[in-house]
Amino acid sequence: MGGTPLKIHHQLNNHAERRRQEYPDIGNQLDAVYKLARHMQEQGQQLPPDVEQWVAQCRAVKEKYPAA
Repeated sequence: MGGTPLKIHHQLNNHAERRRQEYPDIGNQLDAVYKLARHMQEQGQQLPPDVEQWVAQCRAVKEKYPAA
């Protein structure tokens, strides 16, 4: 047997990278989570203290720099 060795090319199954490329921008994702948390608060849902603090911080920034 001689000749050229057979080369096998494997396609990596990198699902995490493919997902990352197709997910919405992280800023848009966080804004959606913020809106969900605010909606839950408005409906009387008690959130964990660290989430309530995060929502308050986000709200302060949104009020400081309102959307046009």
